[in-house]
Amino acid sequence: MIKKRIRVPIVAAAIVLLLLLVFQTAAPSYASVTIDSTAGIEVTSYTITPATGSITRGNDISVSVTIFDTRVTSLPTAPPAPNGITVSLSTPSFTNRGNITPGTPTLVYDTASTPAPIGCEYTITFSSLRYTGTGNKLAFNISYANLATPVAVGTVTLTIGRCVPYVAPPAPEQPKPPEPGPPPIDRETDFVLKDARFGDGTVYAGDEFALSVTILTTNGTFPVENVSVTFTPPEQFTLAGGASVVYIGTMAPNTTRSVSILLFPSANIAEGSYPVSVSVTGVNQQPGMAPPGGGQMTVSIPVLQPERFEIFDAMLPTDLTAGVDDGLGFSTVTLVNKGKGTVANVTVEISGDGLRTDVGRQYLGNVAGGEQKVADFILYADFAGEIEGKVLVLYENVRGEQKTLERDFTVLVSEGFFEDPGWGGPEFIPPEEPVSTGPPTWLWIVIAAAAAAVAAVLLVRRHRKKKAAAEAALDEIDDDD
Repeated sequence: MIKKRIRVPIVAAAIVLLLLLVFQTAAPSYASVTIDSTAGIEVTSYTITPATGSITRGNDISVSVTIFDTRVTSLPTAPPAPNGITVSLSTPSFTNRGNITPGTPTLVYDTASTPAPIGCEYTITFSSLRYTGTGNKLAFNISYANLATPVAVGTVTLTIGRCVPYVAPPAPEQPKPPEPGPPPIDRETDFVLKDARFGDGTVYAGDEFALSVTILTTNGTFPVENVSVTFTPPEQFTLAGGASVVYIGTMAPNTTRSVSILLFPSANIAEGSYPVSVSVTGVNQQPGMAPPGGGQMTVSIPVLQPERFEIFDAMLPTDLTAGVDDGLGFSTVTLVNKGKGTVANVTVEISGDGLRTDVGRQYLGNVAGGEQKVADFILYADFAGEIEGKVLVLYENVRGEQKTLERDFTVLVSEGFFEDPGWGGPEFIPPEEPVSTGPPTWLWIVIAAAAAAVAAVLLVRRHRKKKAAAEAALDEIDDDD
């Protein structure tokens, strides 16, 4: 878009300026607006909304200002800024709470001479400005990007007479200070150990932990110099980091400081509470003052042994025969206590739907640290199929807490004969033999043996008779010859 600008003669301009001065003199002072800008930048028009009334601290206004810049004879191109124009506030009187939007610039041409750009014109809109109550100037900077001929940053200032600066109300009358009393007496600054913290509240043997203490100086008169904290752990503890004496330096009265060290309880330490002595020393800054006498504390550290009681091994059957003690049901459960403390009232049982044992639940008593115990069972199955079983171990740890160990297993049970004998265990019942109604078998054996003997005798005798008859016949033949 091309705009043509007609220059106003100097006389006409002087008349207009005189009229403006007369109008401003006649109008109330709060409605006046004066404009100051960088050479080459003119404000051709402006609007302020609301148009009337005083502007007091906290009021929001919107302002629209039309700019004519004779320094710009070529249009700025697109990004980095919208339309190539950047506007920023530079005033303590207003804060921006909305958008600052420069409009699209257009070139202005002079019709009285050779058509050539004499500048550009655009409108800047401030959607929401809040008055701070300080001064009455709306000042902002204008910069251009991507111009063929760069120009310096320009400044426009609108002095708005409607702004009413904030005046703080007078301070209330202060009461008269009390009459000075006797001069204060110097007091010694002492120490108090305010609190102590260690680990996460639980300390285990063989694991290092941090012990932290907070020192509080009493409300004395002078600071304390050369403050140091000394930790004295029991012989079962060793330092895992740092030194047993921690130097702090100077502490003012009524202040706190925290210091800490790393301690390591022996892995073989017995469960119990162990005292750590903490002491604080220092020197009062004022000569003649006695050294602080407080700052003594004993921190009790409860130490627990890690619990390491477990099922070390379990020999359990994988195949059984339903209702039959087939010799495959022998089972052993081995328990071991790898910890240092003794576990008590240990019981072991094997359970499962369709499974039974010869002794039920076994009581093993106490298991000391480093000791192992074994529970033996004979396992029987009531019916065939795949049965899920479980080894269940109940015990009490050194703190009297009830604990449980479990191990699952599966056993495949095949068909068999089963009869409940009444005493809780299975018994194999062999198949019955047919009942004989005649003589016993042994008698038939004797009779058969006797018959065989008689038959043998008869055969021998018959053989002898035939032999004798044959011999007699021969003899008769010989006799005939």
